[in-house]
Amino acid sequence: MKRFIISLSLTLCTTCFAFAQVFISNNMSVQRPAKILDNALLQAVYKASSVGDSSNLDRVAVDTMILQVGSNRISKFFADTRVRDSILQAQIGQRLAAMNTTGVNVSVRNVGSAPSGSSGGNQSIVFKNYPSGSFTVTDRIMMDDYTYSEPYVEIQWEILPDTDTLLSYPCQKAVATFRGRSYEAWFAPAIPLNDGPWKFNGLPGLILKVSDTRQHYIFECIGLEQTSAAIEYADVDYLKTNRRDLARVKRKFYEDPLAAMESMRASAPAGAAVRVVARNADGSTADESEIRNRMRNRAYNPIELDY
Repeated sequence: MKRFIISLSLTLCTTCFAFAQVFISNNMSVQRPAKILDNALLQAVYKASSVGDSSNLDRVAVDTMILQVGSNRISKFFADTRVRDSILQAQIGQRLAAMNTTGVNVSVRNVGSAPSGSSGGNQSIVFKNYPSGSFTVTDRIMMDDYTYSEPYVEIQWEILPDTDTLLSYPCQKAVATFRGRSYEAWFAPAIPLNDGPWKFNGLPGLILKVSDTRQHYIFECIGLEQTSAAIEYADVDYLKTNRRDLARVKRKFYEDPLAAMESMRASAPAGAAVRVVARNADGSTADESEIRNRMRNRAYNPIELDY
């Protein structure tokens, strides 16, 4: 049998001060080709900052996230450093051809290098209008892949007269509440796409910046690019769930990830070699009781507060 190593983060959306290695004897499964849902017309890169622990506001995780908007209005929001690097290398001011199918004329805009900071390791992917009229979300917690779908919710915004300029685009301000948080957004009417990062939507222009009023979650566009990339949906064996139950699983893992890993070890197939090792960020072996104490002092702070 083949032995392989998987590194698992012990934190969700916070600074990673420890991780675990899990050694499992198993045969690697065959990777099925991804499903092609649509062809993207636009890719927007966002710096996504999050405070996963509301009791420690100085611990901010930063992810680089990609929004792909397709010709059939399917969109995908995900973390992918390979896509990030190809976009952020573009020259400022480089003009692109008009996107004939949408009437949008977008220039590559870049405000600098990729964001620095502690990566949150965000593995959540949000699809809009897949299937039609739905949000579909996939996520990974340790070695399990989850998915759920829910009805598409168009956020009801109040558009304000305030204006600003982001990436050289004139933007207008809007405010709304959504699932327990109040948000301020800046959208670009010159990019007439009813879309934005994560589940944000409902404005007559692409949302280039949005944050909750407590500044716990901030999404700021740092690059735009015309593209013909395929919008893909990974074909893996998902555990089908719903938003409420997945929120409970994530909370449980956040509050005591070591217990979750021990449970995985206990449920491993007979004959499998499983070893869980907790380590500090510098590679030294961590004391599990100390890690658990640190975890218990955290206040779980998901983006959706209704569950």
